[in-house]
Amino acid sequence: MSTLVLIPGGKSLHYAGFAAGRETCTGTIRGFRWQGPRAALDEVRAIAQAVGLLDDATSVVVHGLFGGEEFPGTAPLDQNAFVRLERIARQSPLHVAGLIDTAHAVQEVFPGTPARLAFETSFFVDLPPRERTYAVSPELAHKLALRRWGYHGLYHEAASLEAGRGWRKRGFDQPARILSVCLEAQPEIAAVLGRRPITVTSGATPLEGLPGETNSGEIDPAVALALAGEAGLGPEGANALLVGGSGLSGLVGHRVRLGDVLTSTRSECTRAREVLLYRMLLASGTAAAALGGVDAVVFSGRYVSCSAVVAQYVLPHLDRAGALGPHAAEWTIFAKPLEAVLADTAIAN
Repeated sequence: MSTLVLIPGGKSLHYAGFAAGRETCTGTIRGFRWQGPRAALDEVRAIAQAVGLLDDATSVVVHGLFGGEEFPGTAPLDQNAFVRLERIARQSPLHVAGLIDTAHAVQEVFPGTPARLAFETSFFVDLPPRERTYAVSPELAHKLALRRWGYHGLYHEAASLEAGRGWRKRGFDQPARILSVCLEAQPEIAAVLGRRPITVTSGATPLEGLPGETNSGEIDPAVALALAGEAGLGPEGANALLVGGSGLSGLVGHRVRLGDVLTSTRSECTRAREVLLYRMLLASGTAAAALGGVDAVVFSGRYVSCSAVVAQYVLPHLDRAGALGPHAAEWTIFAKPLEAVLADTAIAN
């Protein structure tokens, strides 16, 4: 079986092909939104055909950020999927509208090829009510579909399964209490009990939670109001600053990657690293408290090679607090890239 993975972004389309578990092609189509998904996918199809990827056993999997409660798992890309996407469009208009356009183009460019949608939020549909509920009136929460989500669910789910396998190999039958740390541009920490998420750092949007490369992370709402009002930025300007000009890049003073912040010896990166690691420690402590202790720690994401920096800061603190089980200090690295995780998801379904 072969799989073509499509990851649409704000400005580009990333693709990767897999056959018999081996990557056969990968690349990025720039100007994706500008030229339109149909033109970009025509280019991807030509590349896939050139490497012999497209045949009767090929399937396509399309990555989506937000699937809401309509998509608690992967779903076939069919008419029913479009109806469900339209239902959640107002909850995340930018992401869902773009996904709908891409999904239509997939059907046009790959007619007759089985296709599925895989969402980052699916893993967090079943968050406990105490975790997903905001302290606002139930009527308002229902009207605006206000609740907390996580936005790296594919990584957390795959990494937790890997950590759980290691736990069972040690001879334990009870579900593992897993601290899952995803080192992406917008880092995210989740507490997972067996295969169910218990807590997560993100919220209604990825803006809540840990500081990211350009996202401020959790912030007092009054700050956003002050930026919009007293600072004269207005709602759109305040949002642009908090989403695109803050976080680690804001602390450093120029655009910076998470991996640079975790490893650089430059003084401006040192300050940003201290802030990030401290926030990650607090989030890990929250996760450990919600789980009642930690049996396994697993790292995943684009910057997983920097996991030792985080582990060496966070885990000794948790150990001194008595939050780590006897095996948790032997943390696990889940090194698969997102493309491979998506390909595995397609095969499993």
